[in-house]
This record gives sequence, C-alpha cells and structure tokens, in this order.
Amino acid sequence: MKKFFIPILLSATLGACGDADSRIICGEYDVALSVSDDGEILTAVINDSETTLTHAISASGARYVGELNGAAITLWNQGTDWTMFLNDGAPIECSVK
Repeated sequence: MKKFFIPILLSATLGACGDADSRIICGEYDVALSVSDDGEILTAVINDSETTLTHAISASGARYVGELNGAAITLWNQGTDWTMFLNDGAPIECSVK
C-alpha cells in the first residue's frame, strides 16, 4: 500500500504546484522537480545541475536522497512543503515558485 500511496502523494503535491514538473526555491537554490510514474525516482535540476534522487524510507512524507557535485542532498516533501538538506547542514526551507 505504501508504494502505491507515494506516487499519488507526489503527483498531488507536484500537481498543486502547477504540473507534473514543478519548480521550487530553496534558499539560494532554484530547483526543478520531476517524479517518475512509480514515485521511486525524483529528477532535480538544481541551479542548472541535474541529479537523480532515489526514494528513501521516511517516517512521514516522501524523502529522496542522492548526490550533487560531490555533496549529499536530500529533498523531503510533506504535503505541499519541501525541505532541502545539503551534506549534514541545516534544513533549507523551500517555497513554490
């Protein structure tokens, strides 16, 4: 059930932002998001650098992890809210563009 729910949650979240491909601003980072049909892969273009993030276990919301230019990156979504983490740094709150 959980694997079925995640694509629906993300589709609704990304749909609320405008379309299946959405843009958010996280601090000084411009982020374009696109989620795969099964919800397992999130493609993010962050300040013109593309990375692929994979779905990770999360107590709530949807969390995606990967690497961008040598930095560990996490994008976490709850409802319509997004938060970005770089390496072990402080959370960077995001807003819909």
